[in-house]
Amino acid sequence: MRRLLLLCLGLLALLTACGPIYDTQYSLIPPTSIEGRNCVSQCQQNRSICRQTCTIGQQSCLNEARSRALYEYQAYVERQTAEKKPIKRSISSFENTYACGANSCEQRCDADYRDCFGSVCGGQVIAQKVCTAFCDQPPAATAPALAAAPPAAMTGGPMSVPAAPDDRSLCRRGMRVEVQWKGDWYPATVKGPLRGDGRCPIHYDEYGSEDDEAVSLQRIRPR
Repeated sequence: MRRLLLLCLGLLALLTACGPIYDTQYSLIPPTSIEGRNCVSQCQQNRSICRQTCTIGQQSCLNEARSRALYEYQAYVERQTAEKKPIKRSISSFENTYACGANSCEQRCDADYRDCFGSVCGGQVIAQKVCTAFCDQPPAATAPALAAAPPAAMTGGPMSVPAAPDDRSLCRRGMRVEVQWKGDWYPATVKGPLRGDGRCPIHYDEYGSEDDEAVSLQRIRPR
């Protein structure tokens, strides 16, 4: 119990050391025309269908994981029995359902709905960054890369930071780029213009269309 308490305290200290945690929230202003409102209704229906598909996919994933766990558990019991060893594990110890979450799928449904709401129906999508945790903490320290810039005495003028490239220019249909995913960069192709929520729709060149997604501009770089 003491170890668990120390672990929780250590994790809390680590989270608070990172500064405030922010989340992006969206405000949707519907279009004024009747056609636009009818369009929004269709977008809502599409989102409902998309979410139902996510639920069905999640349940299918869970069923498959449980069937596989049962098969592996039965093989384990037979092996332990044949070797006259005690059976210490249960079926749950063979279940691997971590990949069956529906959050990412539903987030994609919501992103498609916002894109439909703004780009297709003519509504307004307003994104706002809101602090959700540790809001009383000071902001995280500046990245060390800025401190590595040459001092003014060596450059003969005031110290400046090079301007970041215009990432929006990378989000053009057919543009060949690289996209960051879990620390690695993958070749991809832009599928369409920048969305209303500031994300860029892309297709990973070496993967199927089921892995297509819309990513933030910070995850894109020129190939």
